[in-house]
Amino acid sequence: MPEPAEPRSPLGALFLLGGAAQMAMALPMFTAPFVAKEFGLSDAAVAFYSGVISLGAFGAFALARLADRRGRRPVLRLCFAALAPLSLVTALAPGIALYTASQLVSTAFRGALGVVATVAITEVSADAVRAKVHGWFGLVAAAASGLPLGLAAALGDGPNGWRILFALMGALALALPWVWRRTPETGRFERSRASGVERHGRVRDLLAPAWRRRAVGLVAVSLMRGAALGMVGSYAYFHAVDNLAEPAWVASAVLGISGAFGMGGNAVGAILSERWGRRPTQVAGALLTVLAGVAYYQVPAGLGAWTPVSLALAFAGYVFGIQAFAVADRLVDTELFPTRLRGTYAGVRTVGDAAAAVIQNFGLSAAISALGSLPLAIAVLAPTLVVPSLALFWWVTTESRGLALDEAALEKYPADLKEPS
Repeated sequence: MPEPAEPRSPLGALFLLGGAAQMAMALPMFTAPFVAKEFGLSDAAVAFYSGVISLGAFGAFALARLADRRGRRPVLRLCFAALAPLSLVTALAPGIALYTASQLVSTAFRGALGVVATVAITEVSADAVRAKVHGWFGLVAAAASGLPLGLAAALGDGPNGWRILFALMGALALALPWVWRRTPETGRFERSRASGVERHGRVRDLLAPAWRRRAVGLVAVSLMRGAALGMVGSYAYFHAVDNLAEPAWVASAVLGISGAFGMGGNAVGAILSERWGRRPTQVAGALLTVLAGVAYYQVPAGLGAWTPVSLALAFAGYVFGIQAFAVADRLVDTELFPTRLRGTYAGVRTVGDAAAAVIQNFGLSAAISALGSLPLAIAVLAPTLVVPSLALFWWVTTESRGLALDEAALEKYPADLKEPS
């Protein structure tokens, strides 16, 4: 009698889904200088339209909320299926209005895909290896984010290059049959649904005494810290191509090579999250990210080969810091809330990140107009936002290192929220 087959690990499908979300998020960043050139947009206008696109995160909140009601699997399937047609619409956009509209809607689906995949990865990972799994996922996500960079180097300067990049993103539709079959539902959600607990997963339950401080505090942190970290990363490629006049292939090589070295931050972030703890790893990673990011924008043009070399050194520090930070950040966001609220909080955090992007982009647009340049605006705004956010983060969170997921998340259902018998 043949032995039963080993159950398939769900991580492969979840890594692919999370990687697709990261690729979809990165693509507009690397096509921005070419879109700006075709549509005649200034730096301030690019920041403005990026802010409008970020409002799509309100849709991501609704979808992530649905993941706590209907399950992780249907939301993951829906979001992945939506990315390809939206990318094709973007590729065919005749003007900035349709480009912005299609990317605004895409933001909802790719944002929900990313956060729900992260929630599912935490839920299917054993307590002892959760940090390690998120470290590996960080490598996959970073590689996926780098794929649009390589394509931009090859195609960006060509006629309709950015349109071809979005059209290629539409090829994700080819993977839909496989994704549809392999996308898992997590055992934790199944148990929650079987017990009827998921019916209590209301947004207002995040304000219950057990989770109020961490939920409200982390959203406030995401506004300030997210704006600071976002502004130093989102305009890196745009700055090299548009402001420093580096060829697309040079800018891509700078970001690609230094980004590859910086990926070591995932392993370091996983190790330090287990040895130091989630909180100190987040703080150290965020500080390094902002310091290296600000340094990147202070590199002047006209230094010959030293301009791309200096950019590469600074960007490697930025990538290392953001990758280490992201490992700890994913752990904190998914470990501190129970199963019935994990997707809901992820959706609320997405709205916080969207608000941060609005602050980032509209704030930069105003600051560029006032201060006269993107580098100076980032040098002033990023440190001003990140320092108080880290102090608040330390105060509102508890350390989850070494705790079982149920213990860290306070999974036991509060008696005052139970259904009457």
